[in-house]
Amino acid sequence: MTFSHYLNPWILPPGLNIVLAILGIFFYWQRPMLGKIFIITAIASLWLASMPIVAYNLIEILQNQFPTLYLNHHNASNKHTAIVVLGGGDAIHVEQHHKHTVSDATFNRVRYAAYLHHITNLPIIVSGGTDGSKDTEADLMSDTLRNDFGITAMIKEDKSHNTAEESEFLAPIFKQYQFNTIYLVTNAWHMPRSMLNFKKHHTITVIPAPMGYEVYDHRYSILSFLPNIHALDTTTIALHEFIGICGYYLYT
Repeated sequence: MTFSHYLNPWILPPGLNIVLAILGIFFYWQRPMLGKIFIITAIASLWLASMPIVAYNLIEILQNQFPTLYLNHHNASNKHTAIVVLGGGDAIHVEQHHKHTVSDATFNRVRYAAYLHHITNLPIIVSGGTDGSKDTEADLMSDTLRNDFGITAMIKEDKSHNTAEESEFLAPIFKQYQFNTIYLVTNAWHMPRSMLNFKKHHTITVIPAPMGYEVYDHRYSILSFLPNIHALDTTTIALHEFIGICGYYLYT
């Protein structure tokens, strides 16, 4: 697990709001005005982050940058093309005797890759390491492809811990198997950062295959301005991606 995994909870809601509130309490006894500013900022920013109108407009900026992919048997690519699925986390299924398997997000990515495979018959590459668990994400994704969709993943990249490492560690695999084109499968909101990283490390053609869109009703009402736990989660995802994109430009 990288340092960023420990830092992320404190620079994103609601961890950021907790930090601001603690700072407010700390400063309140010595500098009351500064303390009040921190506390008010903590509450106001948490409310903003929890508002559906804020959350879904933020996520829209990310997930509308690349068009939805539509393929058929007639426009499938050649033997030098593959489908690459990026890992999105793992989970424990208590109802299946505490089975260690893919998270819901990863399962949906794998399912879409299986759909593309049935249309194109292209090989699937799964990518994702481990945070200390026995099984890597690549192993779990490969098992899901085989057990749920009857597909054997051609290649597994099982060393990476984040999107940047996935793009880096997949580069020699593409070269070894002579792939010059890939369909990149990940959530639509994750696609902008993924494309930046893959274009950095690869000279091959990367075709975005976004999925897992956040869909919502654009008809706003009073409920669009009230706190909502799903909206808070969506805002956190969007901010995480924006920070990742800024980090990419800062360190490249």
